[in-house]
Amino acid sequence: VVVGPDFGEDDELVWEVTSPNGKTRAAYGTLRQDYKLDNVVIMSETGALGAGSSDEKTRANIPPSVEVIGDNIRSVAVGEPVTIQTRVTDDGVPEPYDPMGFLRAFGGGAAALATPEMIRRRMMMTPPPRPTVTKHNGLFLSWNVYRATDTEAPVQEIVSFDPPQAKPWEDTRPSANSPWSFLWIPPEIPEDGIIDTQVTFDEPGTYVLWGRADDGGLYTDQYITVNVSP
Repeated sequence: VVVGPDFGEDDELVWEVTSPNGKTRAAYGTLRQDYKLDNVVIMSETGALGAGSSDEKTRANIPPSVEVIGDNIRSVAVGEPVTIQTRVTDDGVPEPYDPMGFLRAFGGGAAALATPEMIRRRMMMTPPPRPTVTKHNGLFLSWNVYRATDTEAPVQEIVSFDPPQAKPWEDTRPSANSPWSFLWIPPEIPEDGIIDTQVTFDEPGTYVLWGRADDGGLYTDQYITVNVSP
């Protein structure tokens, strides 16, 4: 937000939103430095940085780039899948979580016999060792419904994504498809960086879809609108 030259450190910019039940919430913005959110603060607050884990390379991290291939406004019929092609790229920082690579580096001779399936089974039998909530780093793309017109059923029941999308929010349950889950491992990204996602709608209306490319520390968002006819 660009403010005028007469906006001082003692001034506040206030955003208010009122829910359908009449409850109003406010968010405040100022020029004071203690309210500044830089990339290190963002990475720390998402759990990508733990105590003592910050270094020069991590602090130089830049958000991933995400590009929707094709139109940002689509039209489709109920029950007819629409394919979203998204190109994502990243600088590889922070270093992706890779339990198989860790085993190869430090597991000795037994590492030669290990497989990803064995690693997964071992993780499933191990209690989560985290004293605080942390996040597995690694690039992933997630599409979700950002806004929808009124629907008869809950929107999560009438809009389906294939493949199922990782949750871009904090779900710490061990088996959750979320970077904050103990068992979550970053997906493999195609060499060309292009990821296909099919979305199907069971009710007509106008839907705004939100796509997030997240490297574990920083993220970039894109949006598309889909008009669904009966």
